[in-house]
Amino acid sequence: MVFQAKSKDNFIIIDGSSYLYRAYYALPNLKTSSGLHSGAIHGFANMLNRIISEYDPKYLLMVFDAKGKNFRHAIYDLYKANRNAMPSELSEQTGPIIDLVKAYGITVLQEKDVEADDVIASAVKQIKIKNTQTVISSGDKDLAQLVSKDVVLMNNFDSKILDTKGVIEKFGVRPEQIFDYLCLVGDTSDNIPGVPKVGPKTAATLLTKYKNLAGVFQNSSQLKGKLKENIENSIETVELAKKLVALKSDLPLNLEESQLLIDKQDKASLEKIITKYELKSLSNQLKIKAIKKKVKKNYQLVGSIGQAKKIINECKKIKLFAFDTETTSLDFNEAELVGFSISYKHDHGFYFPLRHNCTPQSNLPFDEIILILQELFKDKNITVIGQNLKYDINVMKKYSIEVLSSVEDTMLMSYVINSSGKHDLGTLSSVFLDHAVISYEDVVGKGKDQISFADIDLDKAKEYACEDSDLTFLLFEILEDKLKKDKHLYEVYKNIEIKLMKIIADMEYLGVSIDNDELEKQSKDLATRINKIEKKIYKLSGREFNISSPKQIQEIFYDELKLPVLKKTPKGQPSTNEDVMTQLAEDHELPSLILSFRNLLKLKNTYTDKLGTEVSIISNRLHTSYNQTITITGRLSSSSPNLQNIPIRTEDGKKIRTAFIPRDGFKLFSADYSQIELRIMAHLSDDPEMIKSFVNGEDIHSSTAKKVFNTKGEPTPDERRAAKAINFGLIYGISAYGLARQLKIDNIEAKNIIDTYFSKYKRVRQYMDELKETAKEHEYVETMYGRKIFLPNISHSNFQVRSGAERTAINAPIQGTAADILKLAMIRIKNWLDEEKISNIFMIMQVHDELVFEIKETDIPTIGPKIINLMTNAEALKVPLIVNTFHGNSWRDV
Repeated sequence: MVFQAKSKDNFIIIDGSSYLYRAYYALPNLKTSSGLHSGAIHGFANMLNRIISEYDPKYLLMVFDAKGKNFRHAIYDLYKANRNAMPSELSEQTGPIIDLVKAYGITVLQEKDVEADDVIASAVKQIKIKNTQTVISSGDKDLAQLVSKDVVLMNNFDSKILDTKGVIEKFGVRPEQIFDYLCLVGDTSDNIPGVPKVGPKTAATLLTKYKNLAGVFQNSSQLKGKLKENIENSIETVELAKKLVALKSDLPLNLEESQLLIDKQDKASLEKIITKYELKSLSNQLKIKAIKKKVKKNYQLVGSIGQAKKIINECKKIKLFAFDTETTSLDFNEAELVGFSISYKHDHGFYFPLRHNCTPQSNLPFDEIILILQELFKDKNITVIGQNLKYDINVMKKYSIEVLSSVEDTMLMSYVINSSGKHDLGTLSSVFLDHAVISYEDVVGKGKDQISFADIDLDKAKEYACEDSDLTFLLFEILEDKLKKDKHLYEVYKNIEIKLMKIIADMEYLGVSIDNDELEKQSKDLATRINKIEKKIYKLSGREFNISSPKQIQEIFYDELKLPVLKKTPKGQPSTNEDVMTQLAEDHELPSLILSFRNLLKLKNTYTDKLGTEVSIISNRLHTSYNQTITITGRLSSSSPNLQNIPIRTEDGKKIRTAFIPRDGFKLFSADYSQIELRIMAHLSDDPEMIKSFVNGEDIHSSTAKKVFNTKGEPTPDERRAAKAINFGLIYGISAYGLARQLKIDNIEAKNIIDTYFSKYKRVRQYMDELKETAKEHEYVETMYGRKIFLPNISHSNFQVRSGAERTAINAPIQGTAADILKLAMIRIKNWLDEEKISNIFMIMQVHDELVFEIKETDIPTIGPKIINLMTNAEALKVPLIVNTFHGNSWRDV
């Protein structure tokens, strides 16, 4: 049937099933206040809104997979056998999502015994709307076979359109050859077998030369070697693939043109869904007509120094505004300031262009604007709001702009509210504003086609930059309101996180000196040792092979040397992971050598070869990035490089720290909390025996050993080692099996040790049980300061998932409290340095429970005790906090 559209328009067919999964994994842990999972609903609505607002379709069809198996499973029982079942959290949101789509006024199709792809293929073939282009929105490559002059495929991830030319560029074949292409390469995501060793490039080459499958098989005699053999031996495989890849296009859809229009909404149903799933800001945006009538954003390009001064003066008057820099790099050390945006009013924003290459005549006078910003941020009476403001602060430092004003950060606010998930502007705008942001890649491109922000069109720059500051301003109001409803969370944000942000910015900006000669020396030594071990491995194996290949190690171990199979991978293959190798190494030399090879190679590739390349050519120092919003417990992490991962348990690992050195005339000074998590456990559990040991200054591990092993004198080294393992292990929820493995004893003995431990420290056991019960009741636990750690999997049906959540319930309050105490210590030290106007002591690193400073050696006798005092008194616990300090000419020395 041919529909006659009144005017040219887009007819969009959406693969709803592909939207479902993408929406769910973007916001997997989001829940309503009543505990209903809502992340997928938020994400789905946001994606749908974006399609509608950007493409303004008159006709729209939504297609979902029906429940249960389809006709392809009857053809091939292993079809999609590699896929996991839909997560229960997503399954419970599928119905509401379909209800939401229907409330929009969009027709939804779900046909039994077939897949969404088949319904889409039938719709494309049967629904012909005159003068209208059909757009299929999906992430499924199978649908590329439907592309034609009137049909295009839009990737639902990046909105990239694939027409005939796009299909050729992506796959190397024309749309009408996609079917044959898929039959040759197979489809691992659907578990469809293809011709062995025929990948995308080979398939494209064959089809370019021989046109189609028939041509490939007819000319197989012209092929050579293994390719010829594989093609000729795959006739049955390809015939099976044909049945699985072919899309049904003859399903009786029986649709009328009026059913595809999207102008008849069920407003009552929309409001019910909005209310139930707390889609508060969607109340207007979810309505298509409202989106079309949406007030245009008032984003302005600042065109003169006079206008710039007027806006800055308004900021001083209002005293609250959002600010965002635009630069040439995500690394503040390399970044050049291109422009910045300011917003102090809803739906308004101002972009100040400074260094745009395409229209240099539009740039404001750089030096004059820098002076204005220096003056603005000196004002302690104003408050500047940012999203990851730490980056902007460090960019501005390069231009001698010191931010002395009060600061707020929406990324940190979101993190304190719920540390799970993402806290980037795109995610926050989706969750709290139901708005799809203009992405950075939308503006500058990506990969080899990416250009500098300085080279983009000025109008694009204005829209992107102003949106960032506008949304940040809106988010601040929403998130501040949420924080203020929870006194403890608000205090965590105001007293810890926002104060710490400036300190971390300083640490990043300062960086640490690196001895490149030392790293080069270690690299050469490691290379020599790796080479020797490699030769030993080849000699023991009887042949050379790729030592970094798990598959080839598997062949050597289990096929050739017949070593025992201790564990299998999820795919049923014998495992060669580190745990298995460690066990095998107890009785066999080869696994031990391979472990040594792996460890030394990792040290070389990750540290001794790489650290020197990460040193800034500008500052000649290494600037790690401290991540304040990554871990769920509140602990800081670091990246580029990851300082926490530099190994210290092996001599080779410790050597790497030799390359971390102080600036000339200074020493490195380390202050490290001793056993802080055990001390916090004693405090939070209120266990009298554990508290007594710490208060009396006893060695907690020896004290535990005496209690557990009933030792009258001093415990043996093995007994103390076992006590240490259980003391630290129980904080992380170690099991009898885990303890047995660690101590190399049997499970029964390990269980007896744990039982004895809890009989001596009874309140510890009670406290752990209380934490698990609290977690099950509220789906979160709290640190001593009220920081919440959400545990959505605490009642999960899967035992392993549930057990992992229970271990987190025990550990997170302890680890989180330790993190908060360390942060408070950092704030106290920074305040003291500022109050005393001490400018020659630098806090340069934070790793685990340790702070590292650069201090002049002559100052250490007076400064050291003060740092210890500030750290030990960061919080008053029922047990003393102890800080160990060391100083030296390298990080290893301390």
